[in-house]
Amino acid sequence: MTDWALLRQVVLATDDIEGAGTLIREKFRLGKGFADPELATVGLADDTMALAGGSYLELVAPSSGAPMGAALSRWLTKTGGGGYALSVQHSDAVGARDRAVALGVRLAADQLVMGHPIVQFHPADAGLLLELDGIADPEKWFWDGLGVDPSPDALIHDVVSVEAGVADPAATTSLWTEILGFGPVERHTFDLGGREVRLVPKAENPRWTITLKRSTAGAELSEGALLGAEFRYV
Repeated sequence: MTDWALLRQVVLATDDIEGAGTLIREKFRLGKGFADPELATVGLADDTMALAGGSYLELVAPSSGAPMGAALSRWLTKTGGGGYALSVQHSDAVGARDRAVALGVRLAADQLVMGHPIVQFHPADAGLLLELDGIADPEKWFWDGLGVDPSPDALIHDVVSVEAGVADPAATTSLWTEILGFGPVERHTFDLGGREVRLVPKAENPRWTITLKRSTAGAELSEGALLGAEFRYV
């Protein structure tokens, strides 16, 4: 069993990174984001915004015809955008990778980033694009010290849960359980450091439902669709 796993970033895909960034900042009063320079080399533009509770909202868009940019373009043509990927900080990303490969799961990425192992599992095998980030200290993250600080005026504090549609929740739950090194999981729901990921039938719930914790200033937030996902608040 794994020592711990922590949901860090919820990733939404769009074909308009600037427009989506403006929209989500205005909606939640979020501050300056960060563009990961590693992603430009694979054809992606991104905008990552910090929340005070330690999680992040990330936007990605195609920026070129490089492999990942081309794949995202095809996905956007098919879906129109929305929930795309989850980044999970994991105590043993290499071990999880090896278990996945042994199960026949294809890797979309397997590399070192800032000295840490990063693994992405192909969404056709893992149900969605699942990334594991092997940063050994759960109190640290990639963007620490890079000026991607939460806005003190933000209306949201943290990610509470993500409900993501997959073709077969039971089979995907079984696969994730083995890859992540978890014990038994109930109701297809993974507790990732106090943030939940719930797998539901994609045919019944094509949009992700993202639940966020309000800040003290966020009492008037209204629930509804945003950037191809459903947003709720607690």
